[in-house]
Amino acid sequence: GGIMSRFNHQRGWFKDTLNKKISGVCSGLAYRLDFPVWVTRLVTILLFLSFPFVVALSYFIAHCCLEEKHIKEF
Repeated sequence: GGIMSRFNHQRGWFKDTLNKKISGVCSGLAYRLDFPVWVTRLVTILLFLSFPFVVALSYFIAHCCLEEKHIKEF
């Protein structure tokens, strides 16, 4: 139960190993949110410019924690 199980129920967030530029975190997030990959990467870069430590740390944690999947829909 709880919020996380509802969050993961729709689409999980994982690293997209087919469409990756660095480790697939942005591409996987784009799939999770149903956004274009370029929008997700642009927002990530803009956030990184404003909050480099927070974004880098979050990206690193996501890279370490997310499982890898191959997404063919992109």
